[in-house]
Amino acid sequence: MVERDLGTKITSFEDSEKVSMADLMASCGGHAGISLGEEIEVAIVEENSDGFMVDLGTKFEGIILKKEFEDMEIPSELKVGATVKVKVINTNGQPILSYREIIEKLKWDAIDEGFKNKRRVTGTILKAIKNGFVVDIGGINAFLHISQVDTHFVEKTDQYIGKSYEFVITDFDKGNKNLIVSRRKIIEDEKNMAKKATLESIVEGQILDGTVSKIVNFGAFVDIGGVNGLLHINDLAWYKIKKVENLLHVGQTVRVRILKIDKVNEKISLSIKNLTPHPWDCVTERFPVGLVVKGRVTSIVDYGVFIELEPGVEGLLHFSEYAWSDSELAIKKEVKEGQEIDVKIINIDEKNKKIALSVKAMLPNPWGQVLKHYTPGTVSNGIVQDFMPFGAFVRLPDGITGLVHISNFSWVKKIKHPEDVLKIGDEVKVVVLEIDSMNEKISLSLKHTKPDPYKKYSVGDVVNGKVVKIADFGSFMELEPGIEALIRNNEASSIKIGKSQLILKEGEEIEAKIIKIDVRGRKIDVSIKKLEIDREKELVKQYANQDNKLTLGEILSEE
Repeated sequence: MVERDLGTKITSFEDSEKVSMADLMASCGGHAGISLGEEIEVAIVEENSDGFMVDLGTKFEGIILKKEFEDMEIPSELKVGATVKVKVINTNGQPILSYREIIEKLKWDAIDEGFKNKRRVTGTILKAIKNGFVVDIGGINAFLHISQVDTHFVEKTDQYIGKSYEFVITDFDKGNKNLIVSRRKIIEDEKNMAKKATLESIVEGQILDGTVSKIVNFGAFVDIGGVNGLLHINDLAWYKIKKVENLLHVGQTVRVRILKIDKVNEKISLSIKNLTPHPWDCVTERFPVGLVVKGRVTSIVDYGVFIELEPGVEGLLHFSEYAWSDSELAIKKEVKEGQEIDVKIINIDEKNKKIALSVKAMLPNPWGQVLKHYTPGTVSNGIVQDFMPFGAFVRLPDGITGLVHISNFSWVKKIKHPEDVLKIGDEVKVVVLEIDSMNEKISLSLKHTKPDPYKKYSVGDVVNGKVVKIADFGSFMELEPGIEALIRNNEASSIKIGKSQLILKEGEEIEAKIIKIDVRGRKIDVSIKKLEIDREKELVKQYANQDNKLTLGEILSEE
């Protein structure tokens, strides 16, 4: 209320010439021509430290406060003279306008439109959070789950921070301003499109470049344009590959040939080795028999050593081909896997892809001089080198190895196993029996270092011994250790007891005469009967010239 000079009281509404509608609206907490929440276009007329002053078309000016851009740069379009669209956010006092809400509404509208039309959006991954990332989509923060950032499992998130990608909106709640995006779906869609195009274009036998995407024990998977083909370990090279990692690594670009395509099951077989000729093609031209070449030991097995002559071509150095003496022992002691050695090619089997190698073929052959040093009957010392069921191998001083057959171990003993008599490394004396220099064989004997005991016995010799065994047909007496003689029942005695011959007893000491010898068959027959008869004749002869004639019974009685 205002008092006039006359002492009367009138309201301010009565002074219609001085009070405008805008003043009346301001005095009531509002402004004429604008409403709270309204979006209007205004012209920026002034900039100060607080913000941008705009013309509202009334005597009051509105303000766009700079502090609403505290977390971001002030848009460049906010400048004096510019006309912009704003939203009225406060009408109490000086009108406060928001430009940020307008531009954010435009952004959300664009997100909404993109979501409805399944349009891709571009964004930058700002930071990693629990289970995912925060992505800036044109000023709007979206959530990207860690499983949706790539097609493979992601362990380290740092590689994605700060990078920009295309995304698809998978979930959008405009009211709550929730936005979820995916990059994986785009990658998978692009791969599916590329896979379809690749499957339609590729053919068996085609050569193309690919990228190693995964390595497994049995080979590697190679991406050849959205399609993964299998490069089996056996198709990496013509030679044996122990580990795929020795030849390939993930991300490596490789040239491959398509071996087989199964478009229904989307399976493709690839090969690298088929890009090059088979190493066994024309192998005899590169490795003729007689050639000396350097090779690398790839493996050692029970019977020899495999040596790589070139990738894909291996030969076998058999234990027997390493040295002229102690070959197996020497090769095991001197040759190691990975070692390079010189070898000579002695045979090639192209059909079965086998090459025989030799080291000893490059060395002087001691068998060429064997006849100069050894002849049948030569006595020599040797070292027991190895055993076989049929005998023992003995190395002679110059490196020649001969065989002592089990039958030549002893004159009298029957040897079942060489190990029963000898040990590896034993020094023995042997006699050379036979030499076959062409086949590089020499026969030796242990027993011939001593005379054959059977040869010292002759028919007619009187021998003493002990009965060691009784049989139905006769008895055996031991003449000396290992030599037995047979006394047949009818040769046991000339004296008859009734109708039976005299029976011998085991352990009994007896004397007999040798009546038969089979040296080759190792048999001696003796007779007590023959010895008794001969002695009877001798007694008769002794008394035959005496004057007094005696009967045979008397002579025997006296004897």
